Amino acid sequence: MEVDRRFLLLCAGEVLVVAAGNIVAAFIIQVIVLALYLEDRRGYPVYAVATALFAATVVLGGVVALLVLVAVLVCGYLALSLYDYRLSLMARGEA
Repeated sequence: MEVDRRFLLLCAGEVLVVAAGNIVAAFIIQVIVLALYLEDRRGYPVYAVATALFAATVVLGGVVALLVLVAVLVCGYLALSLYDYRLSLMARGEA
């Protein structure tokens, strides 16, 4: 997989904005810059709305809401990873 330098700069910028304490600015930067990278923007409005709702939840709920959302995202990532692992085992005939 090829790494795009612009994407790495975006990630570094996001970390700096969050470290500065303005998480709303981080979400705005994320939505705007992602639009520049996408060639096919059919699902972009859904992403923009979801990001806005996520930012509103974090701003209104504070740190507790952010921790709950992080826990949910980690659980989802683990579930997808286990599903992918199971698929790879089935493809090799080991399951």
